[in-house]
Amino acid sequence: MWNQHRFVTRAPSALTSASACLLLLTGCLSPVAMHRAVIEYDRTVSYVEADLLLLNIARARYHRPVHFTAVSSVAATFDFRTSAGISGGFGRATEAVERPITLEYSASVAENPTITIVPITGEEFTKRVLRPLDEDKFEFLVRQGYDINMVLRLMARGIALDREGAPRVLFNQPSQGNGYVEFRRRLLHLAGLDAERTLFVGPILFEESQTVRTNRPPNPDEVVAALEKGFRWEGDADGNVHTVRRKLAGRLLIANYDPARLPNDERRRLHEDAQRFPPDSVMVDIRPGFPGGDYPLRGSILLRSMNAIIGFVARSIEEEPELMVSPDPRTGSVARNPARTLEIEESDVKPSDYEFSVQFDGRYYSIRKYPVSRGMVPSWNQEAFAVLSNLFQMTVTDLTKYPTPAIAIAK
Repeated sequence: MWNQHRFVTRAPSALTSASACLLLLTGCLSPVAMHRAVIEYDRTVSYVEADLLLLNIARARYHRPVHFTAVSSVAATFDFRTSAGISGGFGRATEAVERPITLEYSASVAENPTITIVPITGEEFTKRVLRPLDEDKFEFLVRQGYDINMVLRLMARGIALDREGAPRVLFNQPSQGNGYVEFRRRLLHLAGLDAERTLFVGPILFEESQTVRTNRPPNPDEVVAALEKGFRWEGDADGNVHTVRRKLAGRLLIANYDPARLPNDERRRLHEDAQRFPPDSVMVDIRPGFPGGDYPLRGSILLRSMNAIIGFVARSIEEEPELMVSPDPRTGSVARNPARTLEIEESDVKPSDYEFSVQFDGRYYSIRKYPVSRGMVPSWNQEAFAVLSNLFQMTVTDLTKYPTPAIAIAK
């Protein structure tokens, strides 16, 4: 009876333990597997996007057409399976041999992902890639804290100087010689002012007014409707002449002064002057009498397209490498001034300490974790590539708006 009692008490205990272990194991596997999958898929997609951008720079290096593909969706199915069993003799054990009960349980998880990729093609996307970037994208990046010198070395095609007679353009192109050197010095001057917190980058705010003659004052409904549209009414003593005013945010301005301190009429004229330039230009007004005004500049920065930015970076690998340019003596201290805007290494063997690397036509194109060229700031390359990636993300439109044939890959 002792052995029988022992068997009866252990069997339910084993079954209970098995059930508890399986429930605990399954409960642990589910969130752990999902957490790992979400993190790994996000990491993989981000590296794919970066590698595709680097691959297109390699294509442009040999003047090949660029082509982009986006991962539009990742759907993964998880199959959690558990099993349990008890092995051993059932019945009454003999005095000579005990029949122990062996508990067996297992759990497994299977992952079946389906990845959908979309080739980014069509007229709309091509126009976005070829069309020069607008001033809003430049302002957005500068407000994120990126170095203005870095952003403009990528985005700017040149600087158009306002001068009497024939206008002059300083192109961001090393083959232009003195014009390129002057362009770089102008950007370094802006960076020096920005480091000293004396550079203004923002829209020109001004007030627009219009006088209206009426034979009666506006009724409450008209006043409310005007307020909803940003207008406000001001009447004279007789109530016959009314002035309608509203505040406006005008064109973007880079200056060495705060335009808010100027009279409203001057701010309005500044906006009207900036309106002469297309949306892919940013007005610059570095005036004498203010910080950095001994190196004055009045004109506009010409922005280029995403396709032109990729081509510029590609040519700088070997075809048209950038030069080291020292700041003008009138410029203050500038902490970061590498020769190359974005250093991409071309090699026969993949480097060991790369951040991103792709192979194209038997050669490797890599961005190292640490710079190769002498004088490069350690974090500059990664930041410049992040700016380039952000510009591309702002260029790509919503893929759902312009459907293109998708390719689904099931693992």
